[in-house]
This record gives sequence, C-alpha cells and structure tokens, in this order.
Amino acid sequence: MRKLFLRFYLTVVICFLGAALLVGSFYKHMIERTNERYLTDIFQSTITIIEEELGDLPQSLWHDEISRLRGTLPVPVQVEALDAYVLSPDNRVALASGDIILVADAGLYLHRIPKTDLMVVLGPVSYLEQLDNVSWPDIVALALMCLALGLPTWLWLRPFWRDLLAMIRQSRKVGTGDFSVRVSLDEASPLAPLGATFNRMAHDVEELSASRQAMIDAISHDLRTPLARLRYRLEALKAGADTPAVAAGMERDLDNIDALIEEWLTLRSLEARKLTMELQPLEILPWLSRQLDELSVSGNAIPLTNATPVRAPWLAADSYYLSRALGNLVSNARRYGGGRVEVTLAWQDGMAQLFVDDDGPGIPEEARARLVKAFERLEGSRNRDSGGFGLGLAIVAMIMRGHGGDVRIDDSPIGGARLVLSWPTTLRDAGKL
Repeated sequence: MRKLFLRFYLTVVICFLGAALLVGSFYKHMIERTNERYLTDIFQSTITIIEEELGDLPQSLWHDEISRLRGTLPVPVQVEALDAYVLSPDNRVALASGDIILVADAGLYLHRIPKTDLMVVLGPVSYLEQLDNVSWPDIVALALMCLALGLPTWLWLRPFWRDLLAMIRQSRKVGTGDFSVRVSLDEASPLAPLGATFNRMAHDVEELSASRQAMIDAISHDLRTPLARLRYRLEALKAGADTPAVAAGMERDLDNIDALIEEWLTLRSLEARKLTMELQPLEILPWLSRQLDELSVSGNAIPLTNATPVRAPWLAADSYYLSRALGNLVSNARRYGGGRVEVTLAWQDGMAQLFVDDDGPGIPEEARARLVKAFERLEGSRNRDSGGFGLGLAIVAMIMRGHGGDVRIDDSPIGGARLVLSWPTTLRDAGKL
C-alpha cells in the first residue's frame, strides 16, 4: 500500500506542480504586461511633470529642484548623464529618440530630457523586483497545497487497495484449486467490473472442473461395466460356454462401448465447431413425419400435432442436427415413459417450439436445470439400462444453442415430462408460396 500510495501521490503532486507553474507563468506574463502598461503611463505623467518643472530653470539648479521634488513623488528620481548605464544598442537608440526605457534588472525607468545629454531616472521600483522573485510565502503555500493533496489521494486509494487485496486473496485460492471462491465488492468500487469478471471466470472454471470430473467418473464407469462383462464372457468361452450366446452378449457390450464413444465424439464435435449450424428453409411437417416414422418401433406410430397458425409451415433449421436432437428426445421419452410418446409443433412470437411428451413419472423441478449438462442423470445408478450415458440432453442443449434457442423441461399434459425445443425463426405457409 505504501509504494502504491507514494507512486500515485507523487504523480499527482508532479502533475499539480507542473500545472501550477504553467498557469502561474501565463498569469504572471499577463499581469506583467498589464502592470508595465500601467506603470509606463504613470511614469510618463511623472516624467512630464518633472521636465515641465525643470524646463524653466537653468541646468545648474536642476539637481536642487529634483531634491525638492523627491518628497512629493511616489518613486525615487534623479538626473543622470545618458551614458550613466550600460544599455543594449536597441535601448540606446530608443532612449536617444525620446522613448521611456525600462531597465528591468535594475527596476529603473529612463527618459532623455529633450535637447540635452541628460536623462531622468525613476527608480529603483521594488514592485518590479517582486514580480521576478518567488517569496517564501509562495513556497509555503505550494507545499501546503501539495500536502493537502495527500488526503484525497489516501481516501481514494484506501478502498481501492482493500478491494485489490481481496481480489489477490481470492485469486490465490483459485490458484490452489478452490474454484468456489467469489469476491464481494461494492458496486461503487472502481474494481467492481473486474470483480464481476473474476466471479464469472471462477464460476465457469468451477463448472468446467466439475464437468471434467463428472466426465471422468462417467466414462470410467460406463466403460468398466461392458469391459467387465466382456472379460466375464471371455472366461465363459474358455470354460466351454455356449459360443453363439456368449458372442451375442459380447457384441452387445461392444455396441455399448461404441455408442458411448459416438456420443462423446458428437459432444466434442459440437464444442469444437462452436455450434455453427446451417439453417435452411424446411417444410417441417413432412420432414417431422419422416423422422417419426423412422423412430417408431413395433408399428406404433408417434402422433404428430400441428399447432402452428398455418397448415403447411416452413421453418428455418439445420435438418441434420435437429433430427439428432429429436431422436435423442424421443429415445429418452420411450426409455423413461410408460410407452406413450407425442410430438407437437407450435410457433408463436417468432419462436418455433417442438414439444416431445411422455406419460412417465416426469422429472422433478429441482433436477431439470442439471439434466441438460453432460454426464448428468436423474438416477444415481450408472447402469445404462436405467440411466443411459447422460449425454443426450447435453447434446440437445448444444444443438439448440447453435440454433439460437434452448431446451427446457416442463410437465407434460399427458402425465410425464415435456421436453421443449425452442428456436427463433420466421414462419411461412407452403400453401401460399
């Protein structure tokens, strides 16, 4: 704090002194010019009076007359020869032509008496000397003003330094791996924007760290289970078990591993692409019908409802990734629902909405925000039959962010969960194109 205060204080003082000297020099120059004109007028009048008094007297009495006039004039006056002072060539010429000459160093005004080799000398004038000198009261005043600047400097730097120390302490904790720390700064603090940025960074790092740990735990568990089954089935083959049945089980385990890798690669691909979607106009109802036909099992068609204000809607979407998102939602609805799945298309206020409803037990409200993150599942079990890989909704959320929209979880009107895909798009009627 001491070094910061001294640096800031010295910077303020130096800038203040520089400004004071600059303003003072300008002000002094203006005052000098004004005073010189004023004094010249006064001395012109004085010289005129003196010369009028001396004009009627012989030169032998001039010194006596000057002595008599000294008591009535505001400045000393005397008569000297023209060469009594060393003058510059310009001043000698001006003096000879009858101008009033100022000898600033000596504080004297000189004027030649017409038609003589003498001149009237007024001065020295003490006021002219004071203009060029810096007195001790001036120095004391400047010193007091510099000291006075220390108080506002300290009052401003103290909360700044306090907040800076808080930032340093919390950043050190983050450096040791404690990503839950946050800084609390007053809104009026000059470091408030930096504190808000630090908190957002700590939050993002905390989520990233938690996601990485969840990914490690999830992948290790999801891989361990089929690998353990493969090892068991391999031992069963060595022991002479039924080869076709064991081979079929090994193929299922390999399919599980392949599906996990595929989901993981899709998630990483979406992150690396930064969700650049190719949005194209799409006649959405026929496209949805084809997708749902492919997703139907055992001949049980998934009903599709058009709740848009037009009969043949055209919407902008990336058909490949929207198909992937729809497939994940229908798969989840079939896995966790009671067997009934419904899809509804709606559009309102510039937003398209795709509802996927099931008749299962639903999803608790407190778990909904968590489930759209990677490797998060509702069940505590890591068994694929009960919980999947925990990547489906995370992939859906990324796809919808790429569309400029989002995914949310609501209560379904048919009793289970409702997954809602929303994204901004214009709506056109294909029947009017």
